[in-house]
Amino acid sequence: MEKKLLAFILPLCVAFVVPGCVKDDPNAPREEVIQVHAAEDCSDEPLDAWCVDVKEGGAQLYVRTSVKDFKVSWQDAAPTPWLKVAACEVTDVQDIWKVTLQHEARSEDVVYSRRSGTLLVTKAENNLGIFFPIHQGAIERTYENFSDFKFGSWSPDDTQEEMGIEEWTDGLLNKGFASEPVAPATEPVCLAKNGYLKLGDAEGRKGALLTPVNGLHRYDSLLMVTFKAASYPGDDRFFKVEVLGGGVIKDFLKERKTSMTLETTDINVSSITQKGLWAPQTNFMIFIESTQESPVGVNTRLKITSGASGSGNARLYVDDFCVMKLVDGQDFDYFTMNQGSGQDRILAARNN
Repeated sequence: MEKKLLAFILPLCVAFVVPGCVKDDPNAPREEVIQVHAAEDCSDEPLDAWCVDVKEGGAQLYVRTSVKDFKVSWQDAAPTPWLKVAACEVTDVQDIWKVTLQHEARSEDVVYSRRSGTLLVTKAENNLGIFFPIHQGAIERTYENFSDFKFGSWSPDDTQEEMGIEEWTDGLLNKGFASEPVAPATEPVCLAKNGYLKLGDAEGRKGALLTPVNGLHRYDSLLMVTFKAASYPGDDRFFKVEVLGGGVIKDFLKERKTSMTLETTDINVSSITQKGLWAPQTNFMIFIESTQESPVGVNTRLKITSGASGSGNARLYVDDFCVMKLVDGQDFDYFTMNQGSGQDRILAARNN
């Protein structure tokens, strides 16, 4: 099995690293070249990979090659391909071709985690081609949708069988979430429900959630954190987000701030489906950047605390927590697209 796999991988590596060959002899020194560019005139450096938008749309790439009669095709692991080659057309510039791509949205839901496929530019009869990676979304570091948390009902009004964090099983605690008391309470108020978490209670106590750390953050300089957060009707809608263990909120680099207060909307207590609990305005994005004074690292995590305005009950519901790493110059500039940290204005806005 290993020999067969190696025999399959080696030709791909050769094709990618050495992208061209003499027409008459596939084993001769390479003379022909196939390169992929972002610039229409191919004046930029050849690309190693490319990212497309998480929303449905199209994109253009430019192939520079002297090879004639090549083919452009697409492969991915999805049951139905999520991207297709709409056209490959010669331009007015010699040896430059425009490739038009059409791609689906990453998901009908609010999802930014990465999926990938391969654009193949090949001429099989000459054993010639390149295998060009195309990505949609960012590399996921941590994800939790709390589907393993099955305590009582998913209805916010049904509090029977909610499970405090002090009673969670080792399996659930090993996911890395933690809590701590919020003054004047002397015990943490973080409860698991059926499919999501609840911070705070109807007795006026606030709740705090500490999110997992991740050893891979030692390699990261910019993180994008997404999650859902909704208040109980009539309760405090404001909550606080703090960066612990390294990194600052990108919106406040000059001030070196590590916390911000956000306002959400109410959870839909009248929903007849669990998905319907969450309005589009309950989706949030936080951007964490590494600095020399406070680098992102293995101890970087978030703390989410309910009741930031300081009055009344402060029940806050949390779901779909995800941390992704971003690389400048490779990933989309989601920070600019979203106009900074806060409510999701990119994907959640589609459902407004």
